[in-house]
Order: sequence, then C-alpha cells, then structure tokens
Amino acid sequence: MTSATDAQAIYERLRKRESEQLLQLALSQKMAPICAIAGFDALQPDLQNFLGQDSLFIFVADKKESCYSLLLQFKKGVQICYSNLWSCKERFFQDCINSGEPVQHSPEELSKAGSSYPSPLVESIRNGNKTIVSMAFRIHGQYWAILSLGYKKLAHIDSQLVYRIKSIIPQLNITLGNILINEQSMHFNEVKNHISQSASHSLSTVSGNTNNTLRPQIIGNSVHITSLKSQLATVAGSEMTLLIQGESGTGKEIVAQNVHHLSARSQHPLIKINCAAIAPTLIESELFGHEKGSFSGAVKRKIGKFEQANHGTLFLDEIGDLPLTLQAKLLRVLQEKEFERVGGNKIISIDVRIICATHKDLQAEVRAGRFRSDLYYRISAFPITLPALRERQEDIPLLVHHFLEKHAGKAPLKQMGKKILERLRLHSWPGNIRELEHVVARAILLSEGPTIKKITLSADTGFTGPSKTPDFSLQTLADFEKKYILWVLRSSNGRISGTNGAATILGIPATTLQSKMKKLGISKKFISQKD
Repeated sequence: MTSATDAQAIYERLRKRESEQLLQLALSQKMAPICAIAGFDALQPDLQNFLGQDSLFIFVADKKESCYSLLLQFKKGVQICYSNLWSCKERFFQDCINSGEPVQHSPEELSKAGSSYPSPLVESIRNGNKTIVSMAFRIHGQYWAILSLGYKKLAHIDSQLVYRIKSIIPQLNITLGNILINEQSMHFNEVKNHISQSASHSLSTVSGNTNNTLRPQIIGNSVHITSLKSQLATVAGSEMTLLIQGESGTGKEIVAQNVHHLSARSQHPLIKINCAAIAPTLIESELFGHEKGSFSGAVKRKIGKFEQANHGTLFLDEIGDLPLTLQAKLLRVLQEKEFERVGGNKIISIDVRIICATHKDLQAEVRAGRFRSDLYYRISAFPITLPALRERQEDIPLLVHHFLEKHAGKAPLKQMGKKILERLRLHSWPGNIRELEHVVARAILLSEGPTIKKITLSADTGFTGPSKTPDFSLQTLADFEKKYILWVLRSSNGRISGTNGAATILGIPATTLQSKMKKLGISKKFISQKD
C-alpha cells in the first residue's frame, strides 16, 4: 500500500510538473506573436522568471557557417546588436554545436582563451557572472543560433534548468525564424548588408542580394518553371486566394514565400501554420486564439495566427488535413474577414491574404465528403499545380549545383561527375526536390576528392517512371520489342524525341521509333496503360 508520505510526495511532484508546464505555456504564448527583435523587450521578466538568468545573449550564424554575430542581448532592456563577427571555427561555437545539450563555461575557461570566446560573454564574466550556460539550435533548419545565459550565483546546472532551457528552444526557434523572415526595418537591412560585406558568406543565399533570405529562389528554367514564375508574377499583385497543389517535396512553401514577397503585403508578416502538424483539439486556438480561462490550461489570452498575420499573409499548409468542424469557421472568416477568439464574444476584423497548400487531391476529398465543396471553391480562386521533379528533369543540373553550394560548408565546392549527373537526371525522384537535396548532401559528406563519383539512390530504377521491368520470358522478338519500347515510352512519360525522349534513350532516330510503333501497333492509349 502507498503510505501517506509517498502519496504526498507524488502529489508534490505532480503539482510541480503542472506548475512547470503552465510557466512554459505562458512563456510560449508570449513569444509566439513576436515578429520583430524589439518585441523581446517585454519578454525579459518572463524569461528571468522561467530561466533565472542575470543576462541573456542570442547569437546567429550565417547560412554558410562562416561567422556568427550577436543578434541581441538583455542589458537594461533589449539591445539589437550585430556589432561584431566571430569565426564559426572558434571553440565556443564548436563546443555548443558538438554538444547538442546545454554547455556550461566557467570564468576560468573564458579568461584562459578570451580571444576565442565572444567578447560580450567575457565582459559579462568581468561584470560578475560566475558561469555561462549555452545551447545551440537551428532556426528553420537553416541558421545555427546559440542561446547563452549568464548567472551570478549558479555553480552547476541542474536537471531542472536543463529541462527548462530545452523546453523553450522549439518556440524560440519559431519566433527567431519569424523575425529573420519578417523583419523589414532599415536597421535590419543595414545589418544584413554589414554581414554581407564583412563575412565571406552572409545570411543572403545569392551574392549581392541581401533580400534573398526573405525571398527563396525558385530554381530552374524549364518550361514548367518558366510558366510558374510567370503565374506568380501575375497573381502576386492581386488579393486572390491561392491554392498551391503538388506532391510532397515540390517546394510549395517556397512558392508561398515568393508570392508574399512579390506582393504589396511584403512589409507585413508572413505567418505559416501546418494544419497536419497540430492536434485537432488545438488547431482552432492556434488559428483564432483564445481568451483567458476558455479551457483548462488557458492561463492568459492568446493571439492566434490570423491576428498575427493582420495586413500580411497567412500560409495554411496541408489545408486538406483541416478537420471538418473547423472548415465551416474558416470559410466564414474568408468570406466575412472577421472571427471570434475561442471563449470570446468580441468580433475581430482582420485584413489577411490567404495562401493554401496541399499534396492531396482536394476534388477527390470533396467527393469523399472529407472536405467542404464551398470551402474548396473559395480557396481555389487561383490554383497553381507544382510539377514533380521527374517532369522537369532539365532543371536537375541547376538544382544539384545549388545544393552543392548550399551544403559545401567551409570545404571547397565539389563537382558532380557527368555520369552521376546523368543518373540523377534519369532517377524517378518520388521525394522530389527534398529527396534530391538529401541525396546531394549525403554525397558531399561521403565522397572524397573534388568530384563526386559515387551516389546512392533509393529504389533507383535507372529510368523515370513507375513502369516495371519488361518480362524476359520466352516470346517472339516482335512481342519483346513491343514490350521494351512500351516500357521506355512510359519511362519517358510518352515523350518520343528530345533530350529525355524515348528515341534518345533507345539510341535511334525519332522517325525510326515512330515507324516501329506504327508497325507494332503501339498507340498513345497503350502508353498510358500499365501492364
């Protein structure tokens, strides 16, 4: 049996855990709507209450991990810095990156090698801090950032502090990502120019264009991509609701970011939410916010994504996964431009442009009763379908070069061997651009020398398309030739001539292939059929 003492201990642990979760929730709710560095000023008391620090610093590295700089610090209020640059090769940066956990630096460590540590941390030790606790994390999977906390009385970090630091990192990641995307002040542009001029690689992804972090490139010059760019330039200046469709990994989020930054709303926030990544019970609060006390755990008012995106753009990714119960409310918001927070009775008017994206066939979802037809017709005012990578094979060399540059890091830029490049071009790419990036990044890591000569592809068929290998059982030569030609035609998506055409793959003139097709009775209806 459990004694009264044990029961009391269990109760205290549960109470303490609930208190921790409420503190964390309150802090996350305050951080969520922040889209500018100055917004951190109001967070200082909450962060001190949660983490107990005497000083706080946030460092951000450039995309190529060449250098990092101090983004902000808490010192008589928030201060926007970017005043100095330090090499990412220095010990402090490497210690934090390699650990993956909060790292403690003592005054002795900082004083022994002061030149290899950021001067603000060394100065904080001189001003009375007894220890510095730092943790590295990635912002939107692109930029390394380091959160450093200074303590005047802490001797050793305990498990509770480690838990608290790690618990706020996900929300800090999102908030800093929104800041780097949406901050449009003159000072911030000057900051990026300063980094671009001072470092060998800057936050910008293309030399000379300091806005490129804010507007990711759409790489390619194929017919599909040229048409896509033309569509985006046409629709960006309007207020039409966009529906971006395409397979997973085709770059729907990048397209949404381009539309936002080409639009008149580019000076306002672009707020993103993945409808498939949030529990159905929480998504209404995420979208529309809630009032204090509206449900268990709602300890204060929360501002939803619609309010955060006011005068800007709201990107609803994976809209096909939105629960039916919320689809009606979303439709009303799109039509009336107003809503109420969960648990509230005040009508809130908003001015937001909506961009939706999905990998699902929404028309099929409508027929199956899983998606409202009226909402579908409302969000598909201007539908855009992104091509799969196998449909734009001529863009693969450009994409490969882009990813070789992106993942080169501090090492010399590698080249892709011609045979390997041709193999990449003919791969089926079920994971599209996302899969290609991972393949290139893995090849850079595993290859030796300046040229990549070996590469591993998942389920590599050697040709594009889902067609199975032709049957090699005993049969007439004409039957085998017909099956083989059909297989190659399906692999090339029915294309006869050109770089990726079946005639080129077979090594015969296009006119000869057409004659063979006529002789063997191969028509378009056979090409589209599967054995």
